[in-house]
Amino acid sequence: MRGALILGSARCGSTLVSQILNAHPAVLSVSELFAAAGHNAFRPRHLDGARFWAHMARPSRAMAQVANPDAAPSEFLYGRVQHPAHDPWHCPPILAVTLPHLSENPDALFDALAGQMRARAPAPLAAHYRALFQAMAWQIGGREIWVERSGGSLVAAATLREMFPDAALVLLARNGPDTALSMRDYPAARLAIWCWRRLGPLGLDLLHPRRHFGRGALWPLVAAISGPSGVRRIVARRPGLAETGAFWSALTIRGLQGLRGARPMILRHEDLCRDPRTWIERLGAHLQAGTPAAWLDRAAAMPQLRPSRLAALSPAEREALERACAPGEAALAAFCSGAGAEAASPSS
Repeated sequence: MRGALILGSARCGSTLVSQILNAHPAVLSVSELFAAAGHNAFRPRHLDGARFWAHMARPSRAMAQVANPDAAPSEFLYGRVQHPAHDPWHCPPILAVTLPHLSENPDALFDALAGQMRARAPAPLAAHYRALFQAMAWQIGGREIWVERSGGSLVAAATLREMFPDAALVLLARNGPDTALSMRDYPAARLAIWCWRRLGPLGLDLLHPRRHFGRGALWPLVAAISGPSGVRRIVARRPGLAETGAFWSALTIRGLQGLRGARPMILRHEDLCRDPRTWIERLGAHLQAGTPAAWLDRAAAMPQLRPSRLAALSPAEREALERACAPGEAALAAFCSGAGAEAASPSS
């Protein structure tokens, strides 16, 4: 089964892209699987099926503070499930978003996948993920390509390229200041900003290409020590504009370093909203999934062009935010005009 990765900074319109892809009859749209797996997403490199499934199915009390019906009502899909088999405030990670995105009966899909995945022999982590995608596709039927999209996945670009070297790549970009404003109000992003700022001086680099969150060996310990009460205090604090903009810049710069030598399609959120049909057609072509007319018609109605939130800021606030985002904007512009220029217009 072919695969693809949507890479972005978080809060850059990636949920919309997952919704668009989920409407495609040939695409298995895997939404937020790596993000939900959290500190165990990319480790260990070799494990058996029972341990792999435990990472997908064992709730984390700390991470539940940023993924629950109250903290993220529009993104946390399991909170909308009628008569759920699990507590929505403390559910298996794969049930938070991934399975409700694919099925109207995510609990039944969860049970079906559990039996298959637990029985798998020891294998590389990437092989278990591929088997999981194949099992998902078989359960819902008729899918030819999996496309994983997790918020903030750009930071793991190098790791993901190593794990899935044949996957098609899409770099999702959005105006830095608008992205940072959205990050500032999102619990998971607040937690990431806190970890980046406070743990970095201690040698725990959230954005390190080899020891980033989800891969570094110490992150499970950090999650266990912080506990739910500590996470609640962290996400209750709204970070400053300059701090948030600096985080977006750092994530963008470090993430793009993981794409050296790659030729991703570059999909800008603003372009997608201004001219949805053109860019959705290009996306389908880049993924080699086809562009059925019915899908194009349905998907083109999904993007909505909204006014920038920057207008609500004072001139001083806007200047501070734009200054903090400038390094990331420059890095993104350089990447798009250089390594990624060829893929920016895949139909040309």
